[in-house]
Amino acid sequence: MWIRNAWYVAAWTHEIEPGRVHARTIIDQPLVLHRTADDGIVALEDRCPHRFAPLSLGRLEGDGLRCMYHGLKFAPDGRCIEIPGQKLIPQSACVRRFPLQVVGSWVWVWMGDADKADSAAIPPTIALDDPAYRLQAGQLDYDAHYLLIDDNLLDLSHLSFAHEKTLGMDMPQWADLRPRMSPIERGLRFERWHTGHRPRGFMKKLGETVDVWTTYDFLFPGIFLQRTSFFPAGTADQSGRKAPQREPLFHRIDEQAVTPVGARKSRYFYAAGTRASDIDPDKLQRLYAVTTTAFHEDKRIIEAQQKMIDLEPGRAMLPTSLDAGPTQFRKLVEAMAAG
Repeated sequence: MWIRNAWYVAAWTHEIEPGRVHARTIIDQPLVLHRTADDGIVALEDRCPHRFAPLSLGRLEGDGLRCMYHGLKFAPDGRCIEIPGQKLIPQSACVRRFPLQVVGSWVWVWMGDADKADSAAIPPTIALDDPAYRLQAGQLDYDAHYLLIDDNLLDLSHLSFAHEKTLGMDMPQWADLRPRMSPIERGLRFERWHTGHRPRGFMKKLGETVDVWTTYDFLFPGIFLQRTSFFPAGTADQSGRKAPQREPLFHRIDEQAVTPVGARKSRYFYAAGTRASDIDPDKLQRLYAVTTTAFHEDKRIIEAQQKMIDLEPGRAMLPTSLDAGPTQFRKLVEAMAAG
């Protein structure tokens, strides 16, 4: 069962190019997105009401979108404003317009009742062109249910194994130490210290060993907003193993969004980077390359996992203490679906 009264990431803003129509599918609902003359973005149902041809196969004429099957033309609000050879346009000649917001560099679409859309429910994120940061973005398509990707992000113990040569190199603490977890609105917050970490590569300048504070919020449907801060050794104990109150030596940003496309299709948006003062463009490319390699490692495992699940859908998984995050989040999803 899909949860419709929620915001979903449909695209990066730079993907929605002026003068073009863009097809997207979210929770099995086909959408067509396009920009208007004032640089706004519109999301409409991707189905002409006449013969159900996809409007994403149509063309833009100013701010209007013309179906290229029989020529009906639609305004940005979804009203049909022209039917070739016919003066009378019935009120039923319209397509649904979905509430849309741009926050940071993500295009968010509300898939449920328009009068329940609350823009305040969209978490703040960093725009890719924010001069205070250096960020690089990408995306991956998965042949897997979105909750399997969520499970992966809610249990970072897999970094020590799935990413032993990338993001989890020389960090067995990801698997050995449990994070502090607390509930937040529509999600969970995770916090933890890693001490005695030995930086590699261009990070060696930070010191022989450092303490690493990692915190992230995970929100429905799969919004992962993580900050990883590196401090001089001893900072964890000086902070009482709580959130540090000093400026870090290095501050990494990871922002990701999982969007369900269909029952076995998902799209994964991600951005990685740091404060602008922490890294130069060349080193950002190296950081991003390692991150992208790691996400392809996740994709390989999760898609294989989905195939195993589909072989025996009713077979129960073995729970361990690692599953606290995924278990709590799935309970939240069940509660949202029920009510």
